[in-house]
Amino acid sequence: MTSELSQERQAAIVKILTFLHEGGDFDEAKQMFKDQFDQVDVAEITAAERQLIAGGLNPIEIQNLCNVHVALFEGQITDNQGTPAFQKPGHPVHTMKLENMVINSLVNDELLPCLKKWQQDGADNQYLVRMRKALQDLKAIGRHYKRKELTIFPIMNKYGITAPPQVMWGVDDQIRDLIQRVNDLVNQDPLPDKYEIEAAVTNAANEVTAMIFKEEDIMIPMLAEVASPEDWATARQDEEQFGYTLINPPLPWKPTQAEIEEAKAHPHESSIAVELNAAAIQMAQADSQAQGHLSTQEVYDQLNDKQLPVALTGDDVRIDLGSGTLSGRELKAIFPLLPLDLTFVDENDRVQWFTDTDDRIFPRTKSVLGRSVFECHPPRSVDKVKKIIAELHAGSRDRFEYWFNLHGERFVYVQYIGIHDADGQYLGCLECSQDISKFKELTGEQRR
Repeated sequence: MTSELSQERQAAIVKILTFLHEGGDFDEAKQMFKDQFDQVDVAEITAAERQLIAGGLNPIEIQNLCNVHVALFEGQITDNQGTPAFQKPGHPVHTMKLENMVINSLVNDELLPCLKKWQQDGADNQYLVRMRKALQDLKAIGRHYKRKELTIFPIMNKYGITAPPQVMWGVDDQIRDLIQRVNDLVNQDPLPDKYEIEAAVTNAANEVTAMIFKEEDIMIPMLAEVASPEDWATARQDEEQFGYTLINPPLPWKPTQAEIEEAKAHPHESSIAVELNAAAIQMAQADSQAQGHLSTQEVYDQLNDKQLPVALTGDDVRIDLGSGTLSGRELKAIFPLLPLDLTFVDENDRVQWFTDTDDRIFPRTKSVLGRSVFECHPPRSVDKVKKIIAELHAGSRDRFEYWFNLHGERFVYVQYIGIHDADGQYLGCLECSQDISKFKELTGEQRR
């Protein structure tokens, strides 16, 4: 396909999508497409979407881009082997970039312009109302970050890229705090000084857009060097429990057999990832604040070369539990029904198991299995986790108990229990988490 023809095709696609987003009839748009195209490649749709966004498409409209556009071209999309998997709708990277486009538009096309107009005309309350709404919407970025931290960072850790995730997780937490602070500021009565609000909004906006750059120009290229199609399939499977930021849930995606075979036949020889990881370690040493005041050695000292135990499988294998026996099938059926969440960290401080329930208090992904428990927490929490684990190892404490209000929605009771065998040998730590909100409301009695 010539460059001129490619540009003509993209212009035609943009014209159809613009018609649709301006209120045009969906069936008419679909007919327009059929009249001009036999097939369209995913990369062409993505390029057209980016052109629409660059042209100032309303952020609310962007939320529906992926699903609406793919529905429009249904049955006509080619699975072009030349199209990188990252550009295919439903791939975790495509989803992350789509969210980033919406976030960037929300910040630069709505939040900051409203801030400027409100400063110029403080008597017009509409800009303050719109600014508050934009800042409230921006809080949804937490889902984007949580998904990255619990489905993408494990891939990086798997291949020895350990410093950048720790640094980035710490910055994510700072951004969450900045967004919450500025939301609190603009909702105070009376309002603080305008210059204080301007500084807080601008600071939060700058950090958000800087993180977009770090994700797309640093993190994703590193992942492209090392991640396999199976890694991305696992991330896609795990991500839905965390939700999405300002977009509808993406379409299903899984790698093609050709992509899997190609990756196995030509494994990556990563050089960029190694270099960037080393650079991140140096940056972390120079800027302890970005690491949550953890030294580089503290971040890595939990890593070890011990082999993980091999799991025995079999639903019909019966296990002697001392007070009776249960089969593997029975155990799998029982654990999800328990009214509490369990996570087991073994003697080597690696996560080995968790109960997989639909409504976990603290989400878990299968990619966490086998990882150091210290890698599974944000930098600001690692010191506390290390202290708990160290005391359980030593036997100076047999359990830790905490109870707190979680996001104003649940009252949670959490225990960290040290497990030892009959000879006093440390076997690991069991985390038990339970939503006890309803227990606080109980009165009187209810007997059988």
